[in-house]
Amino acid sequence: MPKLFGLNVLGLLAASVAFFMLGYLWYGVLFMDQMMALMGYTEESQGNFEPAMAMGLGVLNVAIVSIGIGLLLKWLNVSTLMTAVKYGLIAAVCFGLTTTAYGWIYGTYPIRMAYIDGAYTLVGYALVAAIWSFFSD
Repeated sequence: MPKLFGLNVLGLLAASVAFFMLGYLWYGVLFMDQMMALMGYTEESQGNFEPAMAMGLGVLNVAIVSIGIGLLLKWLNVSTLMTAVKYGLIAAVCFGLTTTAYGWIYGTYPIRMAYIDGAYTLVGYALVAAIWSFFSD
């Protein structure tokens, strides 16, 4: 199987697709109405982004996170599901949540939106780590 940064490409694809699909379910189905209200979006004006550009950047973003978690688990020689999930959650808390918090701490990002994003980060990082546990060398 081909490798990217020493990581199994099939594992990278599986982790990235799963994380992206979780994002679709999270923001496009489960929390869409709350997100739209909290961010002040309407059906006519869904923010100031181009949907195709946003989707492309979203794919790139989840791929980068998937690579990062994959490398972390590889360097720590983690191969079991529960240990992988534990490290995924540690990465989520120490990197993902703290970065997301800047919008609320220093800006006007609604705290309830930070909760939605934070929960997505926790679930997503744990999911990506769990998937990587099946692709360890």
